[in-house]
Amino acid sequence: MAVSKPEAIGPPSPPNPLLVFISCDSQEFPSLRDRLQKAIDSEYMYNVVQTDERDELVHQGVIMRAVVVERESDESFDLAMKKGIERSQVYVGIFGKDYSIPTQKEYHAARQRGLPILIYYYTQPPHTAKGLHTKVTRFLEKDVKPQLRIRGNYGRIEAHDDMELVDLILNDLACKTVDLAREAVSFRRMLLEKAPDDVIAAILRARKSIFE
Repeated sequence: MAVSKPEAIGPPSPPNPLLVFISCDSQEFPSLRDRLQKAIDSEYMYNVVQTDERDELVHQGVIMRAVVVERESDESFDLAMKKGIERSQVYVGIFGKDYSIPTQKEYHAARQRGLPILIYYYTQPPHTAKGLHTKVTRFLEKDVKPQLRIRGNYGRIEAHDDMELVDLILNDLACKTVDLAREAVSFRRMLLEKAPDDVIAAILRARKSIFE
């Protein structure tokens, strides 16, 4: 008697992970950056496999992958930063007490490329930016706040320690991932309604190759 093979629900293999560029001052936030990087890389995707006895969850791969640039020299940093930004889909910027030119460079590069951006203000001990007139808060007030929402402890205390900030960032990334998926579906629907048949065929071939 032939034994039926387990049936997988959904695609047999996951799509490529979402690349998240982490931008923060490495001297001010060394442990926070490492913790956030590990947390992002540990967001796994599972697929349900049906067996004769029960449904099982099978690890399919990671949902996100962190991108971090190490600074060795100004020239090598600029090149590595540019490459990292170009291959990333989301930018996460963390700003604190120390004024960091490399972090600002990464922020402006992400803005120029049009990446979705998440910005956080965070210090230890935790305090808000209200009433402060530092280089960091002036930069956030002038260059960031008119365009983007600043989370973390900018206007109110949202994170008392590193773990709370990491959890906040992961939740925001989950919401951003859903938004990106919705935008992709809407764009594909609009494109398919107006695209010639040969273009539609190419899109379907590309989609098939992703999930095989």
